Amino acid sequence: MMQTSDTLVAVVDDDPGVCRAVSRLLACHGYRVRTFTTARDYLDQCETIDPTCLLADIRMPELDGLALHRAARDEGLDVPTVFMTATGDVDTIVQAMKAGATDLLSKPFMPAALITAVEGAVERARRVRREQRSLAELWRSLAKLTPREAEVGALVSSGLLNKQVAAAIGTTEKTVKVHRARVMQKLQAQSLAELVRIVDRVLSSPERRSLVVDGKEIPQPPALAAMRRALERTPRPAAVEW
Repeated sequence: MMQTSDTLVAVVDDDPGVCRAVSRLLACHGYRVRTFTTARDYLDQCETIDPTCLLADIRMPELDGLALHRAARDEGLDVPTVFMTATGDVDTIVQAMKAGATDLLSKPFMPAALITAVEGAVERARRVRREQRSLAELWRSLAKLTPREAEVGALVSSGLLNKQVAAAIGTTEKTVKVHRARVMQKLQAQSLAELVRIVDRVLSSPERRSLVVDGKEIPQPPALAAMRRALERTPRPAAVEW
């Protein structure tokens, strides 16, 4: 399957020969390719080049492929990754899969195996980017909340009644109702059920300092930390026994 020119694959391998061979093969299938012989070089440029997927050797000096993947993800750059490895170390393979590898290629690999793995990573990248854009929109809405509104939104979504929220944060039920209405308006939630889904979505996503969407960095809104703090210090409602 030929790809359009907006599909960029980053290749990171300390062997220049592997970089050249992989780059030629991918270019023949319509991919744009950038190659790097150190993980550090890739990390320094990945935000700028905005790759669709990453091909990374696991065994590299200084910073290996697994550490590279974790470092990029910590920076909000969740790029679907195919690991390349010549090792038969089972523990390394398990770590790669737990780290969220899209696929794992054992060197030497056949051209067809490489293209299949990259196609899978590209499709996953499209899904990830749709999800990232959706999450970024929620972050933009959350940025409009005051710390107190964030607390109220989180506690209401956890199942507490207005009077319970008021007791938890030391205010009146009337004030909680005002904050709750503002939260619903700012997050464009039409119902309590929708508010619960929004709060669950933003709190269940991996914690990170920022998101990078379409080449733009979006910082984590302070409201997220306020929500987490409110939930940590407030007991949840007791479960109903039937």
